[in-house]
Amino acid sequence: MALTAPERRARNAATPLLILLIIGVAAPLVMVLIRAVTGHGDQPSALPELTDPTHLRTLGNTILLGVMVVAIATAMATPLAFLMSWTRLRHHRWIDVVVMLPFMTPPYVSALAWIDVTRFNGLGDQLLGDAGGDALRSIILSPFGMALVMASEVFTFLYLILRNYLDAVPASADEAASVSGASPWQRFRRIMVPLCTPAYSLGALIVFIRAAGEFGTPVTLGNQIGFPVLVSEIYRSVTINPLDFPTAAALSSVLLWLGCAVWVIQQWISRREQPFGGRARRRATVTLSRWAATAGWAWLSVVALVSVIIPYTGIFLGAMTLLRSQPISLENLTFDYFGLVLQSPSGQQALQNSAMLALVAATAATALAVGATLASARLKRHPVGRGTDLLAVGADTVPTIVMAIGLIFLWNSPWLPASPYNSPAMLVLGYTLVLLPMVVQNVKTSRSTIDDRYLEAATTSGATGAQSFLRVTLPLLMPGILAGWLLGLLLAFREVVISSLLRPGSYPLLSPWIMSQFDQGFRAEAMAMTVIGILGSTAVLVLVDTLRRRYFAKRG
Repeated sequence: MALTAPERRARNAATPLLILLIIGVAAPLVMVLIRAVTGHGDQPSALPELTDPTHLRTLGNTILLGVMVVAIATAMATPLAFLMSWTRLRHHRWIDVVVMLPFMTPPYVSALAWIDVTRFNGLGDQLLGDAGGDALRSIILSPFGMALVMASEVFTFLYLILRNYLDAVPASADEAASVSGASPWQRFRRIMVPLCTPAYSLGALIVFIRAAGEFGTPVTLGNQIGFPVLVSEIYRSVTINPLDFPTAAALSSVLLWLGCAVWVIQQWISRREQPFGGRARRRATVTLSRWAATAGWAWLSVVALVSVIIPYTGIFLGAMTLLRSQPISLENLTFDYFGLVLQSPSGQQALQNSAMLALVAATAATALAVGATLASARLKRHPVGRGTDLLAVGADTVPTIVMAIGLIFLWNSPWLPASPYNSPAMLVLGYTLVLLPMVVQNVKTSRSTIDDRYLEAATTSGATGAQSFLRVTLPLLMPGILAGWLLGLLLAFREVVISSLLRPGSYPLLSPWIMSQFDQGFRAEAMAMTVIGILGSTAVLVLVDTLRRRYFAKRG
């Protein structure tokens, strides 16, 4: 099919981006697949071992865990997104901060905090008694408990995507149905569900893939309860002697195809998007009955208890407790560990380096995400557009540790004339690739709300491509851009896998510094640094959210 002049310009602009994505995303994954087929060094391929019952059980556990995380995250995020978009709860800005707090906590720290709370003679036993403590342990130390801990972190992705989408739905869409006599249930079933299905499928895709690729909770909590998943087996293969890179590559290939299958399902679900004319000029507002408002606040309290209050209590107590074997009391608490961390030159340098690299990587990922989103929207049926769309989310189809290993295989090759390997530039590259899928999904959610007739009207009015982008497309994409950039910044700041495997040996970063303190037995110092990082991230979150609200207030 012949391309129109705008499509040819879009293809020419998108081709360099596609080449960058092929080099950045496809090439490392191909290197991993090559190792899966050919083996590594004198180790043969481990692909024939995938039919082993142990590996099949591990695959089943991975799928089960991912489905449970999606279900729990849906239950946590969907009501909150509705309440914070369509009701007067949106005026309580502090709720957004509370919802974002779990995302700012390294997953392995959250899992360790839950383990600490539920340990024998821990806080759970002290508050709930022996029977209550045993009941809490039976919940957390189970596959469901793993899913609950993981969902408490990743539900933020789904919440932000749904809330941003609902923010863009004009009040007229719901009012027209109401005037026509539709009941609240009919309006929900026949209007909101079809409108929100593409956005929800994007959020569910992110949640599932991140659940399948997260190694913090499976390695800490999963190994303790004997519930292996693919990512924990991959992590074990590349970190415990004797190292088994062929097995890691073979299992990673399974996870890659699993992620691709989920992506195909998501694309099929969202094939019929429902544009409704861009950002709402007048937002919908639903007045809740007293019973509904009480239920909404109660659910918010439950989500906050599970995702923030309990794990953060464990983190703060871990950062302040002198003797863990003794009951919690004022005499057993101190702030001294915060002073020790703040006076540590290596700790200060780790904070500064992580903040700087996170800022650069989040900005780079956002720029790439905007380009990829526009290219895939303009060239939906062209190979360049489809390839860009696929590769932009490709890094999220494998565990971060697999992408890191692929980057090492690729950029540490002796035949390269120049390489960013063993430099901070390698960290920026790794962070950017890991952040890109998440930022893309947020930007795509905003793009799905834009009616193409707006862009056609701008072109008809004589606007150039640059003018149309700056004055029409960019403002309408801004909710997704800001949400994606902020999530990317927070994720890169506390990222652990890329930081641990790709950083130069003498280059301190936040998450490796915290993990080294845990490994050396300095648990309180590690928790204290976690608290400091969370407080810094919260300050950035509040600042960006304030600027975002002022921006949209000025735009009406």
